[in-house]
Amino acid sequence: GLVDRPHALSADEFAHLPRESWDGDFACEEGWVVPDLHWQGVRLADVLAEASPQTTAQYVRVGSGDYVVPFTMEDASKAVLCDTLDGKPLTLEQGAPWRLLVPGEQCFTSVKWVDHIEIAAAPGENTGEQIARARLASQP
Repeated sequence: GLVDRPHALSADEFAHLPRESWDGDFACEEGWVVPDLHWQGVRLADVLAEASPQTTAQYVRVGSGDYVVPFTMEDASKAVLCDTLDGKPLTLEQGAPWRLLVPGEQCFTSVKWVDHIEIAAAPGENTGEQIARARLASQP
């Protein structure tokens, strides 16, 4: 991607980043809501800063396998890479080891099992939204 220091952060590097919390209801377009959740993790902006984004960087693409969601750099600044929910480590079902949380965005942007982050000049394809919309369309 468009960074000066491309690398994978180690567990120790993540552990030294400042912690961030977000409290609120988690709602999905499918119609369900889980109230009063307490998420904790590290700000995506702090993770990105470790890689020194280049000035031409306009977008961040966060994904898990083929499921990729693009964000503007501005929207990415409010995102949190969470590893804790309600004071306990995330389970695999909840998206462990890292789940992206973007307050105020649609549920499908909450990428589970984050395994790659790319900084780019263009948004690229939003496969996360495509996959989520197809899943919604197939439900009765």
